[in-house]
Amino acid sequence: MLHFALGSPYCLAQSEPDVGATGTVASTELETSTEAGISEVGAETESSALDELVSKLRQGGIVVVLQILLSIVGVSVALERFVHLRGKSLVPPKLIEEADRLWHEGRYDELVDKAGRNGSLLGLVIEEVVRHRNAGYQVVSQLAGDVAAREIRRHLQRLFPIALVATLEPLLGLLGTMLGMIGAFETVAVAGSMGDASILADDIAKALVTTAVGLIIAIPAVFVYQCLKSQIGFGSAALDQAASGLISDWFLLPEPGDDAAVVSSGSKEASQESGAGDLAVGTEQEMETTA
Repeated sequence: MLHFALGSPYCLAQSEPDVGATGTVASTELETSTEAGISEVGAETESSALDELVSKLRQGGIVVVLQILLSIVGVSVALERFVHLRGKSLVPPKLIEEADRLWHEGRYDELVDKAGRNGSLLGLVIEEVVRHRNAGYQVVSQLAGDVAAREIRRHLQRLFPIALVATLEPLLGLLGTMLGMIGAFETVAVAGSMGDASILADDIAKALVTTAVGLIIAIPAVFVYQCLKSQIGFGSAALDQAASGLISDWFLLPEPGDDAAVVSSGSKEASQESGAGDLAVGTEQEMETTA
């Protein structure tokens, strides 16, 4: 009777709650709610920071709008120039090998067409050299130097928008500063007292925000401009080396079995130095003039 009254051990075991399972579920729910809370807090923090940034930029007024528009132009030009001024696009190694092969095979028309369609600095120089191949080494070297200098100048001129951004951004910031200070003094004149500093807060914020935005944009713009200018300088040096080597090989070295084309080593070295000097001096002078 006692056995039936108290119940069997099996029944007691089934009637006891599963403490471990319940604890696991509760722990999982707690972790989930904690992660959700952290995510919400992070989203709210990011949203508040963005709202605060937008609020500060609005204090700058029309000057900040002009600065942002100008920065968009600078970024667009910088990205285009970085993509275009890659090393292989200025002096493609494959073009050097292909041009040398076509020249020695006497396929001049095909070489002119290939160099022209390549569109690189070296391609334009090779095209000019092949078109005037009967003019002689000195004339060809001078023409190559002129083409190289012209193309280097063209690439440097395309950096002008970035230089303009780097120059105008601080000036716009200074303009915003002056407008903000003028507004602050006008506010003081209307209020008739300097006792409440809060009346100057908006104008002073405008003065400081525009200056900060101008410097934040101008400093990277100067850095990018110098990087691109250095990249053009490296491309110019590589162009001098590649073009001088091809011209010397094509016009100074004799073809196999051609005894009439042999020149003395002294005159060959002098001509090579003179021609390479013409090509290098042209591009260096262009870089210095643009700087």
